[in-house]
Amino acid sequence: MRRSLGVVAAAIALFTGLPVVAPALAEPQAAEPGPPAPARHGAVVQDLESPAGTAYWTRRRMRAALPLDLDPSGAVITSSADAAAPAQPAVTPPGLRSTGKLFFRDPRTSQGYVCSASSVNTPERNLVVTAGHCVYSTRDGCVLLCTARHYFSDFVFVPSYDHGTAPYGQWTGVRAITQQAWIADEDDGHDQAFLAVAPVGGVNLVDVVGGNGLAWNYPAREDGVRVVGWPAQAPYDGQSRQECSGATTVSQVTDPTDAQISCPLTGGASGGPWFLRMASADTGFVFAVTSRRPADGTPLLFAMPFDSSIETLLAAARSAAVPVSARVPARPGARPRLRLVASAASVGFGESYQLVAETRRVRRIVLQVRTVPGAPWRRVARARVHQGVTVFDQALPPGTRWYRVRERGTRR
Repeated sequence: MRRSLGVVAAAIALFTGLPVVAPALAEPQAAEPGPPAPARHGAVVQDLESPAGTAYWTRRRMRAALPLDLDPSGAVITSSADAAAPAQPAVTPPGLRSTGKLFFRDPRTSQGYVCSASSVNTPERNLVVTAGHCVYSTRDGCVLLCTARHYFSDFVFVPSYDHGTAPYGQWTGVRAITQQAWIADEDDGHDQAFLAVAPVGGVNLVDVVGGNGLAWNYPAREDGVRVVGWPAQAPYDGQSRQECSGATTVSQVTDPTDAQISCPLTGGASGGPWFLRMASADTGFVFAVTSRRPADGTPLLFAMPFDSSIETLLAAARSAAVPVSARVPARPGARPRLRLVASAASVGFGESYQLVAETRRVRRIVLQVRTVPGAPWRRVARARVHQGVTVFDQALPPGTRWYRVRERGTRR
């Protein structure tokens, strides 16, 4: 007779392949170590105003929102509502649901704007990355009274926005995490920011669309880069995702540490991700976001590849510690029979990791996994325990995974 003793182990959240950080991608051999970041390269966290939430963004206001783009000098490129091409009936190809259109409003003028953005896989599962100038305004012509710079408001991220539809919902921005260098000096090299978005119906953004990994300290020259955005000026209409791909090179127009790519995307593409490589149809590793473009229509985009300061920004965005391990609830005074520990809270693309099960008076265990909270557990391994310790080697596809061990006994 076989008897199941039930689940008596803990679950852990292990971030594999597309985690908050991507160690395997963070220090490539081609990258030269740069000088330490100045102290001013910290992070500024600011709660955002969204008095109306998603209700503010009617279809009419979304269509009337203007692109907010910068030229190579960092000046705002003037745009108008009639700069977009007539709406086209084309349907966006499937995939890349982790990318989307970002709507926001200038609280001082009530003008609506658009940029592009993409989700980031953190333990909180509620973060998007975009350009700093899409979160905090530029001086733009200010000479003496330069205290007028400010945060935008009423942020809404719409993954896979397509001709007025929001197939994966609308996500309200509640907190901005911006580079100190952008806030203080409008430093184009740190034109990056995160937005934390509120859950929808108790569900987090990454659980719906997936989350991208970040890669930093990569050189400007890369092959096979994929750039995504929602351009809203002719010949585009801002109603669907557009993209281009190719090799990036060292910028010949902006700062020599910038990357540039031949790409015709127009206003509205700012903040869109530059994928170093893809991990699935929907997610990949982002190493930069669109920052600037020529105002004369030359088909080029510019971005500063993420440096180590993105780690500081990421740390500031974290609202809770990663649950690397946990113990099973046990009766008062009793020692738990099982404990599951991961060799690392996060691992990079292609890296393997180990799960160590420590047991007491247990002979047979089953390792189970799930990728979505509340989903059914799936068995990935069985083992016979020797001397109280069992090691499981894992190298699974990208994404977030929760593991647990289940004790089983057999009587014949």
